[in-house]
Amino acid sequence: MAKIQMSVTIDRPVKEVWKFMADFSGAKIKDPSVEGRYTSSGERRVGVSTELVYPEQKLSLRVLEFEENRKIALEFTSGPIRGSRTTFSFETVDGKTKVTRSDDVRATGLYRLFGFMITRTVMKTMTDDLMNTKRAMESEQRPQVPKKEG
Repeated sequence: MAKIQMSVTIDRPVKEVWKFMADFSGAKIKDPSVEGRYTSSGERRVGVSTELVYPEQKLSLRVLEFEENRKIALEFTSGPIRGSRTTFSFETVDGKTKVTRSDDVRATGLYRLFGFMITRTVMKTMTDDLMNTKRAMESEQRPQVPKKEG
């Protein structure tokens, strides 16, 4: 349906940015309206399931790629954008971290009729997510992502 890409440069080393973004249980720090939690146990790796709980819906995701300090790729396994993919790529640029988020958005069912609205919503979410992450990572008191239970 739509491919969207956006980048932001964060004034922190790639290891710090990676650690922060690779922990889905810290989603509330990046977006106060969402809670992230793991739905499968084990190490953070390919195949692990997680969900994002928004006030109006819950979305399930599965990790497709997980390359430390380089890439995280996720696939939505539920909701109106089931089958959509989000990829975060990380690279060091002059001691800072460039984060690129690429979304391949697909709508299911009747939601296909509202593709332009879904694309606009994803673009806003993408912008907010990257900018909130930048603000949080560059603040004097960087957030601590909660420890994973279980």
